[in-house]
Amino acid sequence: MVTALLCLFGGTPAATAVDDPDLTPFYQQQLSWEPCGPDVQGSASPSPQTTPPPGAAGGLECARLNVPRDYAHPGDGTLQVQLTRLRATGPGERLGSLVINPGGPGASGVNYLIDNGSAFARLGQRYDLVSFDPRGTGHSEPVSCGSKMAPPPANGTDSLAAKEKRINEACGRYSGGLLRWVGTPDAARDMDVLRAAVHDDKLNYLGFSYGTKLGAVYAHEFPGKAGRMVLDSVEDPTKNAWQTAVAQAHGFQRALDDFTTDCLRTAGCPLGIDQARAQEQLQSWYRKLSDAPMKVKGETVDETTYVYALREALYSRSDWPQLQQALAQLRRGDAAGILRLSSAGGDRAGSDRAGGGRVPARHVGQDELPPQDQLALRAISCRDTSERYGAADYPRAERELTRASPLFGPDIAPTLLDCYAWPVAGDDSSRDVSAPGAPPMLLVATTNDPATPYEGAFHMARELDNDSVVLTYRGEGHAAYTTGDSCVQRYVDGFLLDGVLPKPNTSCG
Repeated sequence: MVTALLCLFGGTPAATAVDDPDLTPFYQQQLSWEPCGPDVQGSASPSPQTTPPPGAAGGLECARLNVPRDYAHPGDGTLQVQLTRLRATGPGERLGSLVINPGGPGASGVNYLIDNGSAFARLGQRYDLVSFDPRGTGHSEPVSCGSKMAPPPANGTDSLAAKEKRINEACGRYSGGLLRWVGTPDAARDMDVLRAAVHDDKLNYLGFSYGTKLGAVYAHEFPGKAGRMVLDSVEDPTKNAWQTAVAQAHGFQRALDDFTTDCLRTAGCPLGIDQARAQEQLQSWYRKLSDAPMKVKGETVDETTYVYALREALYSRSDWPQLQQALAQLRRGDAAGILRLSSAGGDRAGSDRAGGGRVPARHVGQDELPPQDQLALRAISCRDTSERYGAADYPRAERELTRASPLFGPDIAPTLLDCYAWPVAGDDSSRDVSAPGAPPMLLVATTNDPATPYEGAFHMARELDNDSVVLTYRGEGHAAYTTGDSCVQRYVDGFLLDGVLPKPNTSCG
C-alpha cells in the first residue's frame, strides 16, 4: 500500500534507476558545459563570466541536465535542471565533483555557488564544485502562480486561511501539472542522474539545512552510490511540520536570549539593564512598528521587517554587533539598520528556511503573490508532507508558537497554513531516511542553532542507522562550516578530502 501511494504521488521507493532501461538516456547524457550567461547569475556577482569568485579557475560554467518529470513513467515528459560548476583549481589528485546544496527549500544553488564559491576554495582545489537549482526553483522549471491571485470576497472578509487558499489556487492554475513532481525524493533522484552525468561513481555532497534532508533522502534511495557526505545544520526527520515550527520558535527565542545577554554586558547596550527589561524593550518595538510602521527612503519598516532583521542577525554571531547598532539606531527613531539587516540573508547557506525568509499571507497585498522562491518553498514543503492545517487549527498554532516565542512565534505560525487547500496531495515518504547500507556520514550540529536545533542531528544519525558521526560546534548560528571556524572546517575538509571521520563526541568552539 505504501509503495502504491508513493508511485501515485510521484515519490520513489528504493531506487533502481541505473538498471532501468527506460532511464538509460538520462544516465548516459553528455553535459554541454559553457560559460554562464547573463541570465544565470548570483545576487552579488555582476557577471559570472567576468568576475569569478576568488580561487575559480577559468570562471563558472553552466549546463542543463535532462531528467524525467515522473521517474515511474520517464516517457511522459522531461524537466531541465540548471547546473553550475567551478573546476578544480589544484595540481593534485582530483577527487571528482562535490555537489553543494545551500538549503531552502526554494533557494537557488546556482546563485549560491556563484556568490559564495570562495568559501569552499580549499575543497575546490581537488573537487569540481557543482551546485544546481532543484526542480521547481530558480532556473529549473520554477513553480509559477501567475502575477496576481483572485480578488477577495465581495463582502470584504478575507481571513488568513482564505488568503492562503487563494494563493494556492493560483499555484494550481499555473503549475498544476508540475506540483506533484517537485518533492524531495524526486530531487534526490535528479542528484543521482547528476552524479552519472559528471562521471562520478559515488556522490560526494555538502548540504546545509534543508540540504541535509535532501542528502539523507539520497542516501536512503541510493545507499550504494553515497560517497563522502556532510550534513551541516541538520533537519530533524522525526518531527512533523507542526513540531518543527514549535522547535524553531524555541530555537530563535533561545538565540535572542543569548544575544540580549551578550548585549547587556557591553557599554551602550540599547536594551536596558537586565534580561526582563531587554525582552520588554524588544517587544515594545514590535508593537510600535505594528501600530505605526516607519519609512526609510520610501521603504516601509513594520513589525515583520523588524522580526526578519532579528532573525537574520541570529543566523551568525558575527552579525550581533550590527544588530546591536541597528537597535541603537531604532531607539533614536532611525530604522535604517533594521531595514538593512532584514534583507541580508539572501546569499547565506540555509537562510531560506525556519519560518523566515517568507512574507506571511497577512502581509501580502489583496491580489499580490509571495516572491517566487517562497512559492517554491511552499510547493516543495507541501509535496513533502501529508499535513493540511486550516482555519480551525490556526488559533491553537498561534497560541503555542507565541508561548514558545512572543516575537518569532506570530510570524512562524502562518507557515502552518501554507498547505491549506494545496492543489495536490502530499505524503511523508521523505521523512524515511534509513540508510544502513550507506557509508557513515559527517553530521555537523551547532549547540545554539536557531533554525535547526542541535538535537536534530542526533535524531538524524539514529534514523540513518549507518554509524554516522556528529561533530558538535559549541557556538551560535546556522551552517557552522560557513562561520569560518577553523576547527569545524578542518574536520569537514579532512573528511571530504581524505575520508577521515572525527571520533565520536568530538567538538569545536
